[in-house]
Amino acid sequence: MTMANAADRTQTAFLALDYATRIVENYSHDPGVADRAAYALASARKAGAPVFHVIHEAMQDQFHPLLAPLGDEPVLGKRTLGAFATTDLRERLETAGIRRLILGGVATSGTVLSTTRWAYDIGYEVLVCADACADPDPQVHAALVDESVFPDSWLGLWRIARMVDSDAVTSLLS
Repeated sequence: MTMANAADRTQTAFLALDYATRIVENYSHDPGVADRAAYALASARKAGAPVFHVIHEAMQDQFHPLLAPLGDEPVLGKRTLGAFATTDLRERLETAGIRRLILGGVATSGTVLSTTRWAYDIGYEVLVCADACADPDPQVHAALVDESVFPDSWLGLWRIARMVDSDAVTSLLS
């Protein structure tokens, strides 16, 4: 491993957003999203990257079984769409020396969009694990993560974040 790769790994965190059973089962167009998100999460854990779970505070005991926190992974309860406004996520990331975020969550047009934009605006390099995200509307999900759907749109997350697949998490952190 090169020094640059070691720095990337130690300065990268995985954000697991709104993976509550109710949300995954009712606000996802994609029945395989939990499996792919679990794979990405396991890859981040195996690489030793910090993992932060952000979920609505009323659902903190309702994690999807494949995506539940392990050990001392922080669980931050939020009251808004995004992960930053009503949590101390930014402070935790700064304390840990995090510069890059890999995130996945449900719904793409809600928590993923809000969190990605906020993270970008405050200076993080953001990677969206697109196949670990889902939305109630598959067309909305596609418009947000696939540049070819609406290449002239400013809504696309691809304008401010790098889109990756769950399979890429391992190589991004090794």
